[in-house]
Amino acid sequence: MSFIKKGITMVLIPASNKVKFNDIWLNFSRPVKEFIRNQTHNSDITDDLLQEVFIKIHQHLSQLQDEERLAGWVFQIARNTVLNYFRAKKNHLAEDNDEYLNGLEETYFNENELNTLVANWLESFRKELDPKYEEALRLVDIEGLSQVQLAEKLGISVSGAKSRVQRGREQLKQKLMDCCPVKVDTYGNIVEVRRQSGECLCI
Repeated sequence: MSFIKKGITMVLIPASNKVKFNDIWLNFSRPVKEFIRNQTHNSDITDDLLQEVFIKIHQHLSQLQDEERLAGWVFQIARNTVLNYFRAKKNHLAEDNDEYLNGLEETYFNENELNTLVANWLESFRKELDPKYEEALRLVDIEGLSQVQLAEKLGISVSGAKSRVQRGREQLKQKLMDCCPVKVDTYGNIVEVRRQSGECLCI
């Protein structure tokens, strides 16, 4: 795995561990980058912090004790990296910086990091569905069509459109649960992800 920063290429030799660094990069780089960008709102800083996160992951991969909690471990490193960045810039931020940092840690980090990760996995799972179910979910859940509009677009009955969406969602949920079962809180936020299968995309 290579990282390029300011014209310098750094090649990381895979660490010795059952979970491979390259697999972590392939499965987590996108959601971690989105997570960082949502906090910094700066593409250059996001790229720098993303690189820092994955360097730390590589350096400490041998210390990972519970592979089933890989997602939480990765995002723990990401959150700490972001928090350290803001703390280092404390003197340049508003006086309410401490309150802001606490808000990040207690709200966004605890509620949304795994939501972002699983949303990316679901996007990949959706593309594996039967084409008619994939199309229905894409049009309704991503493009925002109502189920009545879906029926008109596909030339099927409204009940048929509703059934197609429902079955697509059920199949999507089953794919996720077969691979990496999730636990949600009372607000629907994902609070834990555990690996069920060693062959699934969410490693």
